[in-house]
Amino acid sequence: MWKQSVYRWTRVRAGAGSACSGRLSAIWLGRKNLSTATFSLPKVRNIGIIAHIDAGKTTTTERMLYYAGVLKHIGDVDTGDTMTDFLEQERSRGITIQSAAISFPWRDSFTVNLIDTPGHIDFTFEVIRALKVIDSCVVILDAVAGVEAQTEKVWKQSQSKPKICFINKMDRMGASFNHTVKDLMRKFMQGTTTKPVLINFPYYRKPLTGSDYVFQGVIDVINGKSLTWNQEDPDAIVINDLDSDSLEQYNRCRESMIETLTEYDEELVQHFLEDAEGDYSKVSAQSLNASIRKLSVQNKVVPILCGASFKNIGVQPLLDAIVNYLPSPIEAQLPQLNDENIPVKYDPKIGCLVNNNKNICIAFAFKVITDPIRGKQVFVRIYSGTLNSGNTVYNSSTGEKFKLGKLLVPHAGTSQPVNVLSAGQIGLLTGSTIENSISTGDTLITHSLKKDGLKSFNKKKELTLKINPISIPPPVFGVSIEPRTLSNKKSMENALDTLITEDSSLSITKNEETGQTVLNGMGELHLEIAKDRLINDLKADVEFGQLMVSYKETITLETNLETFENDNDYKFSLSVMPNTATNSDCATYPLGINNNYLLMEKNTKYDDNEWKLQVSLESIINSIMASCIVGLQRGGKLANFPLYGCSIKIKGDWTLPLDIEGPQEILKITRNLILKALDDLPTNNYTLLEPVMDLSLIIPQSDVGVVLQDLTGARKAQILSIEDESCPISSDPSPNISTDNHNRIYVPPDISSTLHTITGKKNARDTNINLKKIIKAKVPLREIIAYTSKLRSLSQGRGEFNVEYNDMDKVTNDRLQSILNDL
Repeated sequence: MWKQSVYRWTRVRAGAGSACSGRLSAIWLGRKNLSTATFSLPKVRNIGIIAHIDAGKTTTTERMLYYAGVLKHIGDVDTGDTMTDFLEQERSRGITIQSAAISFPWRDSFTVNLIDTPGHIDFTFEVIRALKVIDSCVVILDAVAGVEAQTEKVWKQSQSKPKICFINKMDRMGASFNHTVKDLMRKFMQGTTTKPVLINFPYYRKPLTGSDYVFQGVIDVINGKSLTWNQEDPDAIVINDLDSDSLEQYNRCRESMIETLTEYDEELVQHFLEDAEGDYSKVSAQSLNASIRKLSVQNKVVPILCGASFKNIGVQPLLDAIVNYLPSPIEAQLPQLNDENIPVKYDPKIGCLVNNNKNICIAFAFKVITDPIRGKQVFVRIYSGTLNSGNTVYNSSTGEKFKLGKLLVPHAGTSQPVNVLSAGQIGLLTGSTIENSISTGDTLITHSLKKDGLKSFNKKKELTLKINPISIPPPVFGVSIEPRTLSNKKSMENALDTLITEDSSLSITKNEETGQTVLNGMGELHLEIAKDRLINDLKADVEFGQLMVSYKETITLETNLETFENDNDYKFSLSVMPNTATNSDCATYPLGINNNYLLMEKNTKYDDNEWKLQVSLESIINSIMASCIVGLQRGGKLANFPLYGCSIKIKGDWTLPLDIEGPQEILKITRNLILKALDDLPTNNYTLLEPVMDLSLIIPQSDVGVVLQDLTGARKAQILSIEDESCPISSDPSPNISTDNHNRIYVPPDISSTLHTITGKKNARDTNINLKKIIKAKVPLREIIAYTSKLRSLSQGRGEFNVEYNDMDKVTNDRLQSILNDL
C-alpha cells in the first residue's frame, strides 16, 4: 500500500550569535497512511495552481510534494520526471496538458488537496473544471515577464476565489518584484476593494567574488527575519535577524501591511491602538496572521510571496501561507444548486448541510479518465456527508441508481484505496458499475450512513438536487477523421467516445449527407494532442484531414410546430427559437457546448403528489435532451454546420401513455418533431457564425503602422485600443508607492534599480518598455491562422501576441460567399 512521508520544519540552534539565528532542518516523524488519517474539515485546503504557461506551476508543485515528504527526490520538467506531469505527451513536450490532483499533508495536521492545471490556452477547460471544485487558488507569476495574457484570463476565471500570489523566478536576470506587484495592482486591483499584502519580499546578497547581487532568500514581513536557502542542499534554511540594508525596507513594508489590514479589520485596529500602543513594531505576528486569514477568506486582500522554485527558494513559506491564509471547505463559497429554495449552509462537522438533512451526501463529478488497468475512473468533490464504498448512489443528472466500487485518493498518476471519502475531499470512483453511469458535470446523491438509504430522501426535493454544471467553451478548430479501412470504423468510434468522455471540450460532429466525421477542439495544440492520444494510447487506426475553423449556424426566426398526437396517447408540441427569444417561466437545461438550451414549460397534469407514469420525469427530460442534441447537431441549411445559440421549448400540454415502458419512443417522436421544425424554416432564416478571437499584441512602436494596416486590411480586425506598455520602474514619479491614492501600498525597490544609479547599467525591461505598444483587437479566427510568421516578418521578430476566444459572431455578407466557396 502506498504510504506518505511527513516532515516537520523546526528551528535548530546554531550556537553562539543572535538569539533567533538558526537553521531549519527536516525531522523525520515516520509514515502516515492517508487511508487511516483523520480528516478535520477546518484543516483541509482545496487549492488550484493557476498561471500563464512556463510560469513554474509544475516546478513549484514538485517542490511542495518534496517538502511535504511525498517525494524523496525532486523531479524536473526538462528531464520529464515530475510527478504531476505523468502523461507521455506531457513529459516529451515539457508542458502540462491535463490537470493532476494530489493530496498531501503539511505541518502534520493539515491536508492539502492540490490540482495542478495547464497554462496553455488550448487547455483552458482543464482550468475551468478545476476552478469548479477548488476553494482557492495559488497564482504563479514570472518575475521577469510580469502579468502575462493567460494570467489575466485565469485571474478573471477565478475572480470569486480567494488567492495567494507567488512571484516566481526571482533568481533570473531581469526579474522585478517591484514591477510585478505593481502590474498586479494596476491590472487586477485598481478600482476594486481587493488589496495586496506583502508577506515577504526578496533578499539579495552580494557574494565575495563578483559585483552582482544574488537572490538568496526572502525577508519575512510577519516575523521580521531573513530566510536564506542553500542551492546545493534543498533541506537547508538559515534564519537570521535582519541586517541594516533590509531593516528599513522591512519597517516600511510592515507599516504598509498594518495600514492596509486596519482599513477592513476593526479587531486589528483595537489591538494596534491598545496592545501595541500605536507602535507598528509591537503588533504581534499572531494578530497579523489572524487578520490576513480573515480578510483573505473574504477576498479583500491577496497575500503576495516570492521565491525561485527551481532553486528551492521560498516554497516552504508558500506552503505555510496556504494553510494559514486560504479557506477551509467550511469557509469557502457554497456550491450553487439548481433549486434556490433548498436551504444550504455549512456545518463544521459534515460540510454542507443541505435541506437541514445531516445524512445526505452530495458529490460532484468533475472529470473522467480511463486507466489502462482499472478502466473508467471518475474524479469527484465531496460537498456534504461521507461517501462509502459499496453505497447505492443516485445520479440526479440522469435519474439512474448504481452501486459504488472501490474509492481512491488521487496522487497524480497513482492512487491510494480508501474506504470512505469525507466532505471536503477530492476522490476517485472506480468499478464496472460506473462505466455508463457518470459523466462530467453529474451530481451524485447517497446516504452517509446507510448502504441503500435513498428511500429516506424527499423525491421532489433532495433527489432532484443538482450542482450547476461546468460551463464548456465551444471548440474553434476541427479536423476530419476517418478509419483507414471499413473494419476499423468501430474501433475508431469507440476511441472517439473514450476521448470526448475524458475531455468534454472536444466534440464530434457528423455530416449525414457526406458521412464525414469531424473532431473539434479548442486549438491546434489541443487537436494535436488528441490525435496523438487516438493513435498511440487508444490504438485507433485512422487518418486525419487538414485543420479547419469550426463554423456554426443559427436561426434568426422562431418556428412553431403544431401539436403532434397519435393513437397511443402521445402528445407533444414545441418551438425552436434563437436564444434571444427565450422565456423565464420555463425550466432550463443546457444542451452541451453550443450554447443551446431545452426549455420545459410546467406540466400541471403530472404535478400530482404521486407520479403515475412508468418512467421517471428525469428519464423523460433526458430523452428529450438527447433528441434536441441530435436534431441541432444535424446542422443548418447553409453548410450543415451544427446549430448554435438556439432554444427548443416544449409546451406544457404534453402527455404520455400510462403504460410507457422506456424512453426510446419519446426520443424518436421528439427528434422527428425537432427535425421537421428546422426543415420547415426557409434557408434565408439561417445564418453562418464564425469564432471571433480577442487578439492582444505587444510590438515596437516603430512597427505599429504596418501591423495596424495588416490587421484592418488583410485580417478584417476591429481595433479596440492602442496603449503604451507599462511604464518602467525608474520613470515612475513615485516608484515605491502604488498610484492609487486610496491604496498607498509600499513595494520595495528592486536591487537592480538601485544599482542603475551607481553602475550606469540598465535593466532590459527599462531599455525597451517605453518603445512598445499594446494593440487589442477582435479578429475572425480564420484570418489569423499561421499569424505567427506574418507578425514576425512585420516586426522583425520583435512582436508577440496572444489570442483568446471571444464569441461566435455572424459572418458579414462580404465574406460569406468566400467562406462557403472555400468549404
